Amino acid sequence: MRYVLIGLGLILIGAGAAIWFGKISYPTEHDTVKVGSFSASLTTERPIPRWLGGVTALTGLVIVVLGTRYRR
Repeated sequence: MRYVLIGLGLILIGAGAAIWFGKISYPTEHDTVKVGSFSASLTTERPIPRWLGGVTALTGLVIVVLGTRYRR
């Protein structure tokens, strides 16, 4: 269980750092023109907010600390 917590925490720290530095984004699609059966849409990439990356990395750090203190 200890190694699982440490591994999960490290994954969350890595994901949080990637979000913080803007490496992870998600697509959004907008319909721009509709004429009859023809429609054109625009797809843009939006970054995930930086504060969410910080919260994710901090949560991962807490889980790693808990994993290192886990005794069984």
